[in-house]
Amino acid sequence: MSPRLRLFIPLLLTLGLGTLLWLGLANNPYRQDEATLGRTLPQWQSENLLDGGLVHTDQLKGEPFVLNVWASWCPNCRAEHPLLAELASTVPLYGLNYRDKHEAARAWLGEAGNPYRAVLADPDGKLALELGVYGTPETYLFAADGTLLTRHTGELTADIWQRQFAPKLKAARTTTLTSSTTTRQESKL
Repeated sequence: MSPRLRLFIPLLLTLGLGTLLWLGLANNPYRQDEATLGRTLPQWQSENLLDGGLVHTDQLKGEPFVLNVWASWCPNCRAEHPLLAELASTVPLYGLNYRDKHEAARAWLGEAGNPYRAVLADPDGKLALELGVYGTPETYLFAADGTLLTRHTGELTADIWQRQFAPKLKAARTTTLTSSTTTRQESKL
């Protein structure tokens, strides 16, 4: 190999590595959220941490609802908790307690307040795996039939709620009302 060509090898390697780095930085990490849209809530039965009874995911359906994946050991989950407490009065809110100890989760809810209608226990992360959870916190908005409308990975903020979730919740509620009105009218015929 000629000495001149050897001088270009480090330059070519640097350009190649720089190109790979640029492509990686240009990648949108939230695109993963879009990949699961339209999927349905997996069939699952779990212990309800609030009362010890069993909850089946079919019981969550019937109206649009939010499923929040959280854990007592998650600092971002703690940060978003006050917003979830506010939202609980406007939308059915369910929790999925991810890879957590039951006692720690109950203690945290006792301390911070419980915004959830039910909390599904997922100590092994199996339901989370079926949902496509990457970590905590994650928030999902489902239509009344259990179809995923949107999701957010990371701490939920009021801005994210207003921009991403609120319009889809409004549309889902309109669709649900229209469907139930049509069904009632058809049953009268």
